[in-house]
Amino acid sequence: MNRRTFLMAKATTLLLPMCANAYSFVQYTPAAWAELKKTNQTVILNFRANGSLTCNQKLELIAQLIGQNSNYDSLTFVDVDWDHFGQSVMASSLEVKRHSTLIVMKNGSEVTRIVNEPYERKMRTFLDAAVAA
Repeated sequence: MNRRTFLMAKATTLLLPMCANAYSFVQYTPAAWAELKKTNQTVILNFRANGSLTCNQKLELIAQLIGQNSNYDSLTFVDVDWDHFGQSVMASSLEVKRHSTLIVMKNGSEVTRIVNEPYERKMRTFLDAAVAA
């Protein structure tokens, strides 16, 4: 890893606690997921790795967009730790091949997903689709 990449990753990791507190999320567990699937809530599964720059950029971007649009407050975010659940049955059944994947789920069915796209326009479109679900 070169010095610049290391410094950017370190800076993002330091900012992560501030961004993570900007909106609430549920920590994924099989039991929590089973309960959420029974509800009519629109759920966004966020498969992320703590050390991933792209994942951390998405957290910042989501927090920023939620601050700009109160409609996004109706969404339930579920943080899925890639290091623990990336190879799980749930990840396999949803065909999640990598971290930095966000999936909108409604009534246990996938509505849309975004993979490795830390761009404001694409993330806004993704969240708009989630609200419309």
